[in-house]
Amino acid sequence: MTGVGTAELARARGLAERAELAWLDLDGVAIDAVAVGMLPLPLLAKAAAVPYAVEDGVLKIAVADPADRRTIIGAHGGPTDFVVTSRAAITNVLGSVAQVQRRNGSLFPVESPVGELGRSPDGEVSLVCRAGEAGTTDLHYVPCEDGLAIRARIDGMLRQIGHVPTADAQATISRLKIRASLDISEQRRSQEGRLTLTGSSGRVFDVRITTLPTVAGEGAAIRILERNDRPPTLTEIGLSNDVQLELERVLNTRRGALVVTGPTGSGKSTTIYAALADIARPELNVVTVEDPVEYRLNGVYQIEVNPHADVTFESALRSTLRSDPDIVAVGEMRDLATASTTLKAALTGSFVMSTLHTPDAPSALTRLLDMGVEPYITSATLGAVLAQRLVRRLCIHCRQRAHPTRSEVAELGIPEDEFLFRAVGCEHCDRGYRGQIGIHQLMVVDEQLQGLVLARAPYEAVSRAAAARGMRTLWDDGVQKAVAGLTSVDELRRALTDVA
Repeated sequence: MTGVGTAELARARGLAERAELAWLDLDGVAIDAVAVGMLPLPLLAKAAAVPYAVEDGVLKIAVADPADRRTIIGAHGGPTDFVVTSRAAITNVLGSVAQVQRRNGSLFPVESPVGELGRSPDGEVSLVCRAGEAGTTDLHYVPCEDGLAIRARIDGMLRQIGHVPTADAQATISRLKIRASLDISEQRRSQEGRLTLTGSSGRVFDVRITTLPTVAGEGAAIRILERNDRPPTLTEIGLSNDVQLELERVLNTRRGALVVTGPTGSGKSTTIYAALADIARPELNVVTVEDPVEYRLNGVYQIEVNPHADVTFESALRSTLRSDPDIVAVGEMRDLATASTTLKAALTGSFVMSTLHTPDAPSALTRLLDMGVEPYITSATLGAVLAQRLVRRLCIHCRQRAHPTRSEVAELGIPEDEFLFRAVGCEHCDRGYRGQIGIHQLMVVDEQLQGLVLARAPYEAVSRAAAARGMRTLWDDGVQKAVAGLTSVDELRRALTDVA
């Protein structure tokens, strides 16, 4: 049960005793898919409950607060058996269930031929829609000797799902270009286009296509973004309890700038949206500058970058500041001009959020200095840095609990009697995993760190000072989530090769 606060654990056990109910460590239980599907997810989230098994017609349900049982009993109508577990464990399970429910169907078997491609006018559109409904974020049409290899990125992992023969390769790329309003006669330079598609389930996808001229022929990279109804919450993105409480404190003060950092594909924009959803109010003027807009937020000025119309991050941000914003969210600080303008906005009283590409939180300070941002601007405006990675979630239906090996005990720094979880694989997941969860490192910039920035201190000095004030590493947060059964040690090793 690592990851659950001592106070929360004591409170939950106390509730179980007073209600005369059994206590269950839900983190160590394989969740029955039939059971968890018997009640709607919004109801389960509201009641903080998880149906985890069905035995002899009785639905077994874990709750965080026994006082909420009436809501579940009224909705189910059948025999039930309740136990008490921690609220954190319930949040973990419901987060996994929510990711599964957002997906519809699965992709083609690995290395299977995609027969409709290259011959059907709608073959490529069908593939993109099916891929989006299965949770794919990127499709790649890679030129090779015998045509185009089609690869899909699902839960951060790239795999081959099909193939287009040489005879149909150029026609396939041309049809994609036509749908994205690109020039099919231009094959010597890269082009970028966009389109909107609607899948068979009614879900809408914003699609970005980039063509890539290579020595083996023309290929294409496709980014698939679902037009979601609402952004995720801070709880849903996988923040641990202590990090979430500290981040909420930073957001509620609304002073200076919050920078979210990590490599491409680490969920930085999603975290910005979760933060916006947490603090945006009708009485606040909120403006975002994005490329592209991933979620439509009511009551928020959302500006989409369009270089063809001379709408860049810098120009849009300068226009934004004339509207007297309370909160400004900038998609990415890509260069000195954008970074300086973004951080200077915090000097005028706006609360600013943006993203940056660095491996961990302390390196964000040195990265801004390397970009050419003046030390006095960084020290005066930067309030906190949140570094993150995405790892695959273990399937809650088939994950297997086991004691760590001796090498894992030494590597993770955990007791020998602790438990870890292994990926197994079942009909509900992809080789033991389904969905993703974030691991995080939060660094709050205090007076000492501000002084180090002004002195242009090296990364090592910044990292030591932040650690002395309680900042944990990405690895520490990952180990916490591995012990809680959210991910595996193999995933931590894969995602954190570039940090200590």
